[in-house]
Amino acid sequence: MNRRSFTGIITLAAVIASILYIWQPWNGTDSSIKLGLDLQGGLRVVLQAQDGVPLREDLNAARSVIENRVNAFGVAEPVIQTSGDNRIVVELPGLSSDDQERAIDLIGQQAVLEFRLVKPESAGKTVNPLDPNSGLTLDDLEDVAFTGEILQDASADFNRVGTSTVGGAVVLFDIKREYAQEFGNFTGGNIGRRMAIVLDGVIQTAPTLQGRISDSGQITGINSLDEASDIALVLRSGSLPIDLQLEEIRAIGPTLGKDSINAGTRAALIGTVLVVIAILLYYGPLFGGVLTVGLILALLFIFGILAALGAVLTLPGLAGLVLTIGAAVDGNVISFERIKEELRAGKGLRLAMKSGFGNSLSAIIDANVTTLLAAAALYQYTTGPVRGFAITLAIGIISAVFVNIVVVPFMLDLLSLNIKRPLMPKGFYSEGIKFVKLAPVVLIISGLLAVASLLLLTTRGLNLSTDFTGGTNLLLGVEEGTSVNDVRNAIDALNVEGVSGASATVQTVIDDTIDTPMISVRLGQTDNGNSDQLPNDLANALNAQLLSADVVGPSVGADLRQAAIYAVLVALALILIYVAWRFWPNWIVAIAAIIAVVHDVAIVLGFLDLTNAEFSIPVLAGLLFVVGYSLNDSIIIADRIRENLRRVRGYSYTEIIDISVNQTLSRTIMTSGTTLLPVLALFFFGGSVLRDFSSVLLVGIAIGTYSSIFILAPMIVWFKTRQGDRPKGRAAKS
Repeated sequence: MNRRSFTGIITLAAVIASILYIWQPWNGTDSSIKLGLDLQGGLRVVLQAQDGVPLREDLNAARSVIENRVNAFGVAEPVIQTSGDNRIVVELPGLSSDDQERAIDLIGQQAVLEFRLVKPESAGKTVNPLDPNSGLTLDDLEDVAFTGEILQDASADFNRVGTSTVGGAVVLFDIKREYAQEFGNFTGGNIGRRMAIVLDGVIQTAPTLQGRISDSGQITGINSLDEASDIALVLRSGSLPIDLQLEEIRAIGPTLGKDSINAGTRAALIGTVLVVIAILLYYGPLFGGVLTVGLILALLFIFGILAALGAVLTLPGLAGLVLTIGAAVDGNVISFERIKEELRAGKGLRLAMKSGFGNSLSAIIDANVTTLLAAAALYQYTTGPVRGFAITLAIGIISAVFVNIVVVPFMLDLLSLNIKRPLMPKGFYSEGIKFVKLAPVVLIISGLLAVASLLLLTTRGLNLSTDFTGGTNLLLGVEEGTSVNDVRNAIDALNVEGVSGASATVQTVIDDTIDTPMISVRLGQTDNGNSDQLPNDLANALNAQLLSADVVGPSVGADLRQAAIYAVLVALALILIYVAWRFWPNWIVAIAAIIAVVHDVAIVLGFLDLTNAEFSIPVLAGLLFVVGYSLNDSIIIADRIRENLRRVRGYSYTEIIDISVNQTLSRTIMTSGTTLLPVLALFFFGGSVLRDFSSVLLVGIAIGTYSSIFILAPMIVWFKTRQGDRPKGRAAKS
């Protein structure tokens, strides 16, 4: 079997496998691509142990109790898992807003049931479970006689006499056989006294014992049958072995999820069409057509791998998919530009392709490994939807590289057996531009921008989202005519301690992808934390639709801040080590590349501060992509400099670097263009949720493009000149 046949078999196998995994006929009607909570709507809750770090077996037992409750609640494909030493993460997809509110109460309920006698001197007091501080209180009760461990079963019903309903909802419970006699003796010995039934510190009811109870009883004082059903459910599943508090709640309404899918899909389609038009115009029917097929296959492989791994596609992941469109084009742009150079040198088509693909391989690998390292750091130190971005980005890079170095060369090899002309427009190429000579002017302007950005950051600071600061962030679909002042007045009317309309950040949201008028509300973290009921209470007060709600506790916010710092530092360290290794002994390339990246990041952060954009976890993901992209561009130029240092003789560093930048300029412009096109589509058609994310990418790509030309390359000259080195080419200039 020759190499061409083997490559064809591998490509065909990859196509068939991707189609099968996306189709998955063995799964019936189940969707092969799982959607994240931010796309299908749902609830993500983080519960944290109140008293330090619990025993691992207690944390696992608590997870099992919550899992039993969720399963009984009837949620499809829930995710319940421990996180770290003291947290449990619960993800419930596809819940309506009403079900989300019930689920929060259900998940976080301690479900500690107690049976306690009422002290004789307090026997005349009434019970009000809606206001535990009025009437009968815990101080009026004797010590705990029995707990919920005596229960065999519990169910919800209405209070009945015979077949007639005579009261509100109740919870009926049965006593375990081994406790029946003991409980019967207790109740029989206290006939005529009141016995309180206490659930999680709230007195639900305190009936007078009329006779011996040994097998069953009931809990009254419940508002609705749904509430009774939830209480019965938690009693059946048992109480939590450790005290847990709600540390983070992220709720996405199904409406917003559906709109996000539509907006993301529309942005991806528009971006793809624009890129396809650009490459067909620039590379002609042969190379442009093959690259278009390669782009389609790259998307097929991405979805196939997502389906095979059972990975979840999130909204940032969908944005990452849009970005991989540019990545899939980039590798072949590198190769095609090298092929153009070989064609201009007078080589035939097949020989030019062989040289072009061969000479561009190392640059493609190096450029994409740096982005993979950034994605790995992002995956390691983030959670939730942004981890989906890292996964999708990594899968997209791997798929794009496979298409770049295997599929596209294979298809062009087959077609060129019969097609002898490249059918490729001449395009453009530059020579003689003195980039190093122009660099000081650009460096001064760019340096001033970077310094101004750093000064702005130190004086104003970033507008950190609730991801990092803690607090409550809401997106409300409001009625026409609802004003910002109406929202502030509604916040004040709720009378939540530490929360006021004046201190809230309330803004109207303009989003062409959603028909409903929207207002965002951000409330800072209070000393007592924010109530998990506040989002729904505010929505009800305004007669609004709760599209999304994030309630983040202080410890989660602190952890996310730390994780963000780790992600950036680890990504830069890994990239520095990799680039230094790949370009050794010219390690100075790695230092120059990192300095250029720091410059790019500083200006992007300054832009965020200047525009008062919110720095959130998705924006951090975009920033790390900018790091990868900036290094990608720098590595392409550095790789050509390394090649020319070996090939070219009799030139100074300045001349060699000017030659290298001129040779790669068409690739730089084409790659920037094909990457910016899908990002522009994301900015204009991706909706307000991804607006700040796409803004970071737009500015970062633009800055990263010129920094690799006017910062990295001149810095190499400066360092080498300071060292007193001379180029050591081994061959004459070709």
